Amino acid sequence: MTKIMILGTGFGQLPLINACRALGLKTVGVDRDSNSLGVNLVDIFHCVDIKNTPELVKLAEAEAISGVVTMQSDVSVPSIGKINDVLGLTGVTEASALICSNKNLTRDMLTASGVIQPKYELVRTLSCAKDAVDKMGFPCVIKAPDSSGSRGVTKLTSAGQLEKGFREAELYSQSGIIIVEEFISGIEIGAQTFSENGECIYCLLHNDTLSSNGFMVPVGHSYPFREPGVNSDKIKKEITKALKAVGLDNGPANIDLILSSDGNPYIIEIGARCGATCLPELTSIYTGQDWAKRIVNNCIGKEVPTDEFLGQPCAALILQSPSDGIFDSFVFNFSEKEYKDFLVEIEVTVNPGDSVSMLRKGTDRIGKVVVVGQTAAEAEKIAKEIVSKIEIVVKQSE
Repeated sequence: MTKIMILGTGFGQLPLINACRALGLKTVGVDRDSNSLGVNLVDIFHCVDIKNTPELVKLAEAEAISGVVTMQSDVSVPSIGKINDVLGLTGVTEASALICSNKNLTRDMLTASGVIQPKYELVRTLSCAKDAVDKMGFPCVIKAPDSSGSRGVTKLTSAGQLEKGFREAELYSQSGIIIVEEFISGIEIGAQTFSENGECIYCLLHNDTLSSNGFMVPVGHSYPFREPGVNSDKIKKEITKALKAVGLDNGPANIDLILSSDGNPYIIEIGARCGATCLPELTSIYTGQDWAKRIVNNCIGKEVPTDEFLGQPCAALILQSPSDGIFDSFVFNFSEKEYKDFLVEIEVTVNPGDSVSMLRKGTDRIGKVVVVGQTAAEAEKIAKEIVSKIEIVVKQSE
């Protein structure tokens, strides 16, 4: 039976596990946490750190896998690239994986290909960061280049925020390098792309909402992209150019960009995997296709026809803790019947007694609400309304 290795067995990988089951494929799950949600759902489990590339390559060879995948996380992408290269599998290469996992390398490759992006400087010290900020002016962004999940990313609006922002980025930077880049004022846009054999067959623009607390964490998305008068073809052309610049020829990618007031699409980040924060589910709803199945089929070299496009408007918002502390309970101040024509899913990813944090990074989310509507605007409104009726009870840590 064909074996698929899934790096990570947490809740973010459950769609891949389910897709493999539906396709009749054997799953080899790998995670350092032997108590993660998917441990008992995979056919074979190995307790290995998904960043331990040499060990994962040995494991992939021993299991004679036919493909390797992950979802919603950048951490294991370099390991996937190495496994693909060593075993000759379809998917991201090690070179492209390393470029997309290091924002400074991404910036360099985009520069070489003439892709529109923010001005940036690489620094290592607070003093150099101050010099870079003086050149950029306020607002600007300071970030760790090799972190994920929006860790170590801060928007700076004044000199008084610089040291805190620098220390936050420094905390998550594995290389010691920090990026200071200009802040592009405009419309936040995301894109889910899918490539096969060097051709971008899907470039799906979506609306993004970021947190307003300065940490720039995605809190919601919706389809379809709904800004009137925007040249979508120009945006997609720049995205395709960016994909070629970093060498993403096969599989999904997650693109963050900003459309400036002059109509130029600035590429902010490129992830060599599908998006997180509800995007796999939303993309499946919007397209009418199972996005996880498409990812799995691609990793074993199976081309999937571009089926009829559904175009169902949809939206999602994450659930987030109002404070740091110990999660106690959710109180749902509405009936599901009230939203039966719209509500697709309410997912809760914490249990009573779990430690929770206010939203500072992507992994701080504690659930999500997914809905459909007649338009993206209607779906966004309904999702926001439902979230407002969910009370999250958190006790202070002793």
